[in-house]
Amino acid sequence: MDSKLKYLTSEDYQILWSKAQVVTYKQHEVILKEGRLSQAIYLVRKGTVRVESAAIGRDVAIAFLSSGEVFGEISFLEGLPTSSGVFAQEDVEVGVLNQQDLDALLTATPGLSDRFYQSLAHNLSSRLHQTSSLVAHLMRRVRIAPEYDDQRTGQTGQNAIPPELISETELFKENLSGIEQSIRCQEMTEEEAQSQISKLCNMLMSSLREQIIQQPTIHKAIGTYIFRETFPFFMLSSFFDRAFRRPGECISDSYITELLSQNEPEGDGYLGIYLDRWIRSLPTCVALKNRGSIITETIKQLTENWSIENPMLVTSIASGTASEILDLYFQTSPPNVHVTCIDINHQDLSTAANTSHRLGFRDHLTFIQDNLFLFAEGYSQIDIPPQKLIYGTSMANYLRDRELIRILDWIYDHLLPNGIVIIGNFHAANPDRILLEHILEWHSIYRSAEDLEKLFARSKFRSLPLAIQSDEYGVELFVVCNKAWSEGTVSN
Repeated sequence: MDSKLKYLTSEDYQILWSKAQVVTYKQHEVILKEGRLSQAIYLVRKGTVRVESAAIGRDVAIAFLSSGEVFGEISFLEGLPTSSGVFAQEDVEVGVLNQQDLDALLTATPGLSDRFYQSLAHNLSSRLHQTSSLVAHLMRRVRIAPEYDDQRTGQTGQNAIPPELISETELFKENLSGIEQSIRCQEMTEEEAQSQISKLCNMLMSSLREQIIQQPTIHKAIGTYIFRETFPFFMLSSFFDRAFRRPGECISDSYITELLSQNEPEGDGYLGIYLDRWIRSLPTCVALKNRGSIITETIKQLTENWSIENPMLVTSIASGTASEILDLYFQTSPPNVHVTCIDINHQDLSTAANTSHRLGFRDHLTFIQDNLFLFAEGYSQIDIPPQKLIYGTSMANYLRDRELIRILDWIYDHLLPNGIVIIGNFHAANPDRILLEHILEWHSIYRSAEDLEKLFARSKFRSLPLAIQSDEYGVELFVVCNKAWSEGTVSN
């Protein structure tokens, strides 16, 4: 957000401050309410203010303004209600120039009026240009994985599906129908039904994987065939249903993680709950469910060695509902940490912000709504103080190489000299990749350890040593890099 008065001189600012009423606001106090007419221009003198929109959610920032920046000018000029609210992010000092005093200054000081309104015009023009650029970029960036064609019909090889796969698929459907009949007639125990259904599903996925490996040129046709034939069965699973219809264009797996963590297996008909248990037992689902606890423990371990009185600063990129962060503050003795959560999904951020507000730890968290795709392209700016830890456990799954490198550069610039970055990415050898892509239509970007090493080498991290490890399920790779290795410092 371009909000400085670009053409004003330092003398001009001094003149404005001489007539401004300086008001002090405590942290979280309302400075300017959304939907109110602004009868003044506001200048930030000291501290940082937070811009919010009711449509996004309370305590979720869409922008921050610091010393020398201005707000309330559009409402002031056009006589329209403000489109956003402004709050004190910390204790701040704000200069308030009412219309009468401002008009008197502009009239009395030669050239000030021209420079002042030229500055406002520049701000408005910059915002319009930025908005136009954002729209154009969003229209270009319509898919997470544009190389993936969502069309299910007309695939090359649709008439060349291997006969053995067709036979196995028909047997799969026939056996499931038989098991359903046995369950209905109470001829099979729950344990027997689960064992047989899980075995059938695993065998089919194994056959699908084998055929795609053997005939990669028609992999889309093979995947589409299995999708069509098995979809009526798999959609009996509640998790499959909701995971298949998950919100589009996500850059966070938090929706799926919430489903796995908060909901018990369930489904429709006689087969639904068994299919639901099976899919929830897959390595990817188990890994996603357990991922948050790993991050929580990592932050706790870092804070144990944090000897500074001020909170340790942590940022979560593509944070989603930030459940692993909220877990920190649910503990009897919460660690001395302040976490900034950045995500595109304002509903997830609003949910987390409301929880932190309700339970009394809002001062330990900052929520920022921003589009990471646009941020990666330089259309958006997020300015935060140097952090001890910046992590993103899922964003790399949805960012192209060039976009990920730009995010890595931003992370590097915002880490303390000994700060740590943790990046997660779906493993190229993910055991469930075939099912995720061809059945659930999760078109993520999979990378190997070598791929991630090359990306870090092309970023500002360059030759810093990396630790790359897979989780115990072979689902995700995690890259850990300590900036201290290049800076030669060991202090907090």
